Amino acid sequence: MLKAEKRRVLRILKDGIANGTTHFADGIIRSPVDDFTSEELLRQEQQVFFKDTPLFVGLSSDLPKNGNYKVETINDTSVLFVRDPNGQFRAFANVCRHRGAQVVPDGKGRAERFSCPFHAWTYNTEGRLIAVNRESSFGSICKEEFPLVELPAAEKYGMLWCKPSPGGTVDVDDCLGGLGEEMEAWGLDKMSHSSDQEIDAEANWKLVIDTFGENYHFDVLHRNSLAPSIKGNLQTHDIYGMNYRMVFAYQNWERIVAEIPNEEDWPFFSLTLTVYFIYPNAILLVDYAGCDVLRMHPVDNSTSKSNTYHSWYLSPNFVEAHEEHGVKVNHEEKFNGFNAIIRREDYLVAESTQRSANSGAISHVLFGRNEPALHHYHNAHRRGLNRPELEPVAAV
Repeated sequence: MLKAEKRRVLRILKDGIANGTTHFADGIIRSPVDDFTSEELLRQEQQVFFKDTPLFVGLSSDLPKNGNYKVETINDTSVLFVRDPNGQFRAFANVCRHRGAQVVPDGKGRAERFSCPFHAWTYNTEGRLIAVNRESSFGSICKEEFPLVELPAAEKYGMLWCKPSPGGTVDVDDCLGGLGEEMEAWGLDKMSHSSDQEIDAEANWKLVIDTFGENYHFDVLHRNSLAPSIKGNLQTHDIYGMNYRMVFAYQNWERIVAEIPNEEDWPFFSLTLTVYFIYPNAILLVDYAGCDVLRMHPVDNSTSKSNTYHSWYLSPNFVEAHEEHGVKVNHEEKFNGFNAIIRREDYLVAESTQRSANSGAISHVLFGRNEPALHHYHNAHRRGLNRPELEPVAAV
């Protein structure tokens, strides 16, 4: 984030703390629970969001060297991400052109070539078919006509993007809707990859995203976890195309600003946590340590199941501070603390909401005036599917 924008955000939070207010939407929204249970809607989402739309799939440090690769499943399609011999980020359908088997197993690694476990057809990191096992027996084929199917991919501002189906291109600036300069200012390209985990939930993928959509619940659900460190019911509100940004204030705000009377010198990272929704399915959290990237997907063609890919990245300053004090970054401690909140508090409630939606006991849920991010998330998804947007009303 640029310095002038940091100052503007801090002033908004300062006023909110002084006045006991937050950003308010124009009213209350009634959101139908069919959005979490409709199989037809899920099929549309799978096609539009997880096939036809470019997705934010990680940071450059996921693939730090030529030959580094990672394999993930997006919408039941195995995708191979790799950095080729020229340093270019590329993506391929992880499907052998012989009999359609998955070529590279799930996970990460480094290689110069990939050999299919079925019949050992072999591809290089540029996707070219370079060897056919016992070709004299199989029969002569033109290898140039049978590369791995390449998927549109792009890398910019330290961010990796991919459209999970063939055809077209990826314009990162267009995807970011005006956030490009801000992403560059965060120095995402300089952050180092730390660790990954996957989180399964018995809840619709949008409900899981919603757990990162407001801090109105912090003083209740997170009263013993996040509330002691982050002020609840206080957030900023900024829209960037289909994306969204909100900033939270830490509880130590008053103590820190009392010690630093000049607002121009207020330390942004000591005072705030920045949360982005990156359309259509990602959450980016930026703080003093670096950032967390969370990417939510539906799984098993189910309206009630989702998977979250969670990656943690470290800023150079955070790493340097640990090295100076001879302290190792504790990845296990980080994920244990994160999961104590996300798995055992947020996602449990999302699963409860899913069960309620499945039961037919209610027809709608409500998004309050003080939950503007949820208004945006759900209407962005509706715009993406050419569905009518949800209109706020003064009272319900």
